[in-house]
Amino acid sequence: MIRFGFDHYGDPAVFTAIQAPVPQPKPGQVQIQVLGFGLNPYDASLRRGEQAAYRKLKWPIVPGTDVVGRVSAVGAGVADLTVNDVVINYRPIGGYSEFVVASVGKVMKKPAGLSLAEAAGLPQVGIAAATVLQTLALAPGQTLAVEGASGGVGAMVVQLAKAQHLHVIATASARNAEYLRQLGTDDIGAYDEEDVAKRFANQADATVNAISGGFDRGAGALITRPGGTLLTTAYAKPETGGKCLDLVQLGDGSQEKPETVFPQLAALAKAGGLSVRIAKQLPFTLAGVQEGHRLLECHHPAGKLVVMKNPAE
Repeated sequence: MIRFGFDHYGDPAVFTAIQAPVPQPKPGQVQIQVLGFGLNPYDASLRRGEQAAYRKLKWPIVPGTDVVGRVSAVGAGVADLTVNDVVINYRPIGGYSEFVVASVGKVMKKPAGLSLAEAAGLPQVGIAAATVLQTLALAPGQTLAVEGASGGVGAMVVQLAKAQHLHVIATASARNAEYLRQLGTDDIGAYDEEDVAKRFANQADATVNAISGGFDRGAGALITRPGGTLLTTAYAKPETGGKCLDLVQLGDGSQEKPETVFPQLAALAKAGGLSVRIAKQLPFTLAGVQEGHRLLECHHPAGKLVVMKNPAE
């Protein structure tokens, strides 16, 4: 089989196609024929070597946390999944492959309402969003502001927050306002048309800065009421202007487990309340992976980048 990885750090050109044996499932695992996988900013950070100091990995490194595929074999003791089931898998690494194996706790059947591409883009943003809301622990009726609400994590935070009956303020560019309305957002601020910090000043019990790179000119702190919580998803020191806030960095604590999050996402999808916006589908080739990583490093259209065996699906 083919895997897409690299044996040294650098730009997207470091990726190569690697021949490897097809992995076989152990007890409690399934083998998955990969139909598509999601690309995440973390993958690009891994490729650039930014994780090297504290995440020791053997060469070659094959990234990939988000997988959609078809069960092709089952290990001993697996009862709830069978060959040909179409499933979603969240994994620590290794998803850029034609086949993977995964423990059943990190696998769920693909909800009928999601396309294969949407399923490929779901795991990382779904688990990140669930971790955000678990960390904030807001009560129904409280107000959550989401900066970068049209992006992958931001949009998922909006959807899970509405499922928890929170009042949601979303900020994004004006071209994404209709999409945010479709997600059920209560108030929308277009940062390219108005001063969103002034409009929503001190209105949020908590604010999530889900902007790529985290640079918001201090708007998140201004939107959050004194004593509230400002959570950032990017590793960037927030500007607070001296305001008394509880600052939280996503990733500093433990994240929610797939076993906990997947049932929530499945229930939301079954109720018709789950949307995964796809920015672009790329071919399941070395060139597709390299192009996807180039797009990860620029301001691409809102949504997830996914590599698919059949981009038309």
